[in-house]
Amino acid sequence: LAEAEATNLARWLTAQPPNRLNARTYRKALEQMSTDNDWSMRFLNEKQLQRLKAGAFLAVAQGNPGAGAGIAHIRYRPGKTRECPTLALVGKGIIFDTGGTNLKPFKAMLDMHHDMAGSAVAVSTLLALTRLQVPFAVDCWLAITENRLSGGAYKSRDIVTASNGTTIEVIHTDAEGRMALADTLVL
Repeated sequence: LAEAEATNLARWLTAQPPNRLNARTYRKALEQMSTDNDWSMRFLNEKQLQRLKAGAFLAVAQGNPGAGAGIAHIRYRPGKTRECPTLALVGKGIIFDTGGTNLKPFKAMLDMHHDMAGSAVAVSTLLALTRLQVPFAVDCWLAITENRLSGGAYKSRDIVTASNGTTIEVIHTDAEGRMALADTLVL
């Protein structure tokens, strides 16, 4: 039953059209799931990520038409334990991926609302582990943004700095998953 519920959650999240599941509505859904499952959640918004110098993630997010991108950190702790996590789940939550300035052709962009499936699988796995009442602590980190084309979008040959100080030369803006996950993995 836990596996079926988790599978259905991942299926539901990835089936949402991009005008229904955006960074803000995804965050609200995660907040509701956290309340329902006794998880603790914090959401690192763009201002907080700027303070953390998460330049790789923010480079991808800067092309978005509005604010709302961020990194969700969800924690499952059985009982009242405060232990460090035994398991960390990290998921790519690119709500819609146009390819950025390296714009994808239509057929390649048609199902890019599925580019957040990694985050859907991560949070669904957390749900299954919660339902199974695993006796160890689990953290779930989700990089939630879009990769959009705008006047502010990052470009090929931009140099950005990740939160661990690593500098990255952007060659192709459709490598947004690696960029967004670079800072998420550091955190």
